[in-house]
Amino acid sequence: MLALPKLLRLQAVFAAMAIGFLIASGIRASWVGAPLSAADVPSSITLFVRYSACLFLPRYGEIGWYRIAMIPALVAFGGGGVIGNVVNFSQNGLASYASLPVFFVAIAINAFGSVLNIAAALGLFRK
Repeated sequence: MLALPKLLRLQAVFAAMAIGFLIASGIRASWVGAPLSAADVPSSITLFVRYSACLFLPRYGEIGWYRIAMIPALVAFGGGGVIGNVVNFSQNGLASYASLPVFFVAIAINAFGSVLNIAAALGLFRK
């Protein structure tokens, strides 16, 4: 079981990796006309900024609200980021991805965050 400060740091790493991936996707789209993945870059970055803001809730003693905030995050990143990417890939192949490694990176980032968000939502951390 992770200590809450370490869980929060890992969640911040998840958000930074995801935002970095999205920025790279946007840059690639502007350079070659195709993004790295099917994710809508501006709305996804907005979602990750909001998610990152929720990581400050425990600093203000709002652990309950933090845990509640992880539920929609889990739906978005686990449902949309992991399951959504797998379904998209199974239906369209690589049409929505720059390459197979990019597909796996997208899944890995979202799976990493989803595991952390499950731990946060269920309170599987030491205060």
